Amino acid sequence: MRSTGTARLVSASLAVSIALAFVISLFGSALKNTVQVFFLPMAESFGESRGSFALATTTFAITFAVAAPITGAISDRLGPARVLTLGTVAAGLAFVLCAISPAFPIFVAVYGVLASFAYAMLSYVPLGVLVDRVFSEDRKGFFYALLTNSVAAGFILLVPLWTWLSDFSSWNSIYLVLGLTLLIVITPLAAVKLRDEAPAVVPSATPRAKVRVQSAFSSSVFWKLAGAFFACGATMAFIDVHMMPFMDDMHVPADLSTTSIVLLGVFEIGGSLVAGRLCDRGMIKSVLIAGYLLRAGSLFIVTISPHGSVVIAFGVIFGVSYLFTVVATSMWVLKSFPIEIKGAVMGLIWTGHQIGAALSSQLGAFSYDATGSYVPEILGIGAVAVLAAVLVATIPSPQSKPVANLA
Repeated sequence: MRSTGTARLVSASLAVSIALAFVISLFGSALKNTVQVFFLPMAESFGESRGSFALATTTFAITFAVAAPITGAISDRLGPARVLTLGTVAAGLAFVLCAISPAFPIFVAVYGVLASFAYAMLSYVPLGVLVDRVFSEDRKGFFYALLTNSVAAGFILLVPLWTWLSDFSSWNSIYLVLGLTLLIVITPLAAVKLRDEAPAVVPSATPRAKVRVQSAFSSSVFWKLAGAFFACGATMAFIDVHMMPFMDDMHVPADLSTTSIVLLGVFEIGGSLVAGRLCDRGMIKSVLIAGYLLRAGSLFIVTISPHGSVVIAFGVIFGVSYLFTVVATSMWVLKSFPIEIKGAVMGLIWTGHQIGAALSSQLGAFSYDATGSYVPEILGIGAVAVLAAVLVATIPSPQSKPVANLA
């Protein structure tokens, strides 16, 4: 951070910037949790079946697989603050254009491509680079967990808000208000406040960065983390896309399913902060294994009887695990790879995540259209989460030494 001025002034400035980054990320989370709540009304407004409408969320997931490493590389080169600011513009435009889309193919193009790039610029990868450059080694995990809890805040604050608003407002109107708020209010604030917080990598280092990214592909650590993160994406996609329709199909009362989502968010916050502190204390591998096993357990129990206390238990257990996997995987990358490529490698790891999300999003919808049930998908992604835990167990614990060849 800055080398002049009083420590108190620097601390206050950083606190304001971190708070703004959290708010920006919260708006980014709305790109996903609005669709989570309005999935059925959106599909009906375009006259599409669930399987057909899931093309939009699947395109979103596939595009994110490409957008994440690009966003990471740009964060490495230009700095995460600029990426976050540009992301507010992209998100604002995406909300507005989705709201006024006259036909489903146009909606798919806007939401699946532009909104996905916007989400990549407002979420995990640039936030990881920001934390890596601003905080000391023993605080990165905690503050990364704190910033990425915008997703949990979305579950706690935004999902109930969208559910309430849906009684007397269309999803189009909500999207239009969100877009204009981003463009008129949030973007100017980000442009002014975030511009100096996290420096970019020295330009002279970038020619070596390409070589180092290529060398990362030769690391078994990279491939195993990406393979395991596939399971994270597959299971998260169930929450983002199919959980609310699944609860509706099981005749779970709206207040109970909403309560489960809120509890998921509450326990996500607590779980992520615990995960961050444990990662800061060197327990990254244990946290990651525990995250995948908890995730699998929550999915298996909700197939038993998705009613009453089981729905509540699902929200609690899945919530605890929700960011365990994200925080631990991100800290593993930040601890293991050179500074010039941390963002790019994090983005590439997220590519594996999004491949899993895309398959889960689309196959879950097709499974429902074919069988009338989401149970086959839930059992399948639960099994994949177990395999991810086994895969992580085969990786040596991360060390504070780059695994990529530096030659």
